[in-house]
Amino acid sequence: MTFLILACAVPTPKIFYPFFVLLFYVLSVLPVLIAKRSTPGSETNPKTEFALFLSAGMVLSSFALPIVLAHSAVITWTACILTLIANVINYSTIVGYAMRGESFDAPYGGMF
Repeated sequence: MTFLILACAVPTPKIFYPFFVLLFYVLSVLPVLIAKRSTPGSETNPKTEFALFLSAGMVLSSFALPIVLAHSAVITWTACILTLIANVINYSTIVGYAMRGESFDAPYGGMF
């Protein structure tokens, strides 16, 4: 989140377009969570595969949005690079949380 805040503050003050990536952070996890809760066990079915497809599309969109904004000169390339670094850090945190061991006794189980 620090790099995302720096992307909005450092290159050009009061340009908050990189914060739109926060929507993708929230929305990229929702299809997998919904499909996991509605599918018993660890079996795969078309519903789970479609949820993974939607999540992959949202992750790709969160990397593409700052590049498109920088290419059209809405944000600077420095803000684009800082947003991409924030994407890598945040999505690796999400994947690290999702791939933790099943030995963790969470009330609803693991994410994947």
